[in-house]
Amino acid sequence: MSSIAVIGKSDIVSVFSAFGISAFPIDNSEDAVLKLNELVSLNTDVVFITEELAGQIIHIISEINIKSQTSITVIPDHKGSKGVAAAIIKDTVKEAIGMDII
Repeated sequence: MSSIAVIGKSDIVSVFSAFGISAFPIDNSEDAVLKLNELVSLNTDVVFITEELAGQIIHIISEINIKSQTSITVIPDHKGSKGVAAAIIKDTVKEAIGMDII
């Protein structure tokens, strides 16, 4: 059975609990890194993280995307998309092949 989790501000992630997704309300980047590493070590299949937090730990997310089987997906918050997901894809591709092609 797959495991899914979501990390972000409580007003956003609480909605996911209604669908059986493990929700972790977190407001700062330090706690987000700790929880993300914990979920990766537990072999969580998919982790959704809000764009506001992801923007603060973009390089850590790119590194995890390359080194683990956990899929980390950035979701926009109520303020809309800021392009963080595209930046993470660009960073991950650059890390994986050693050059910036995007």
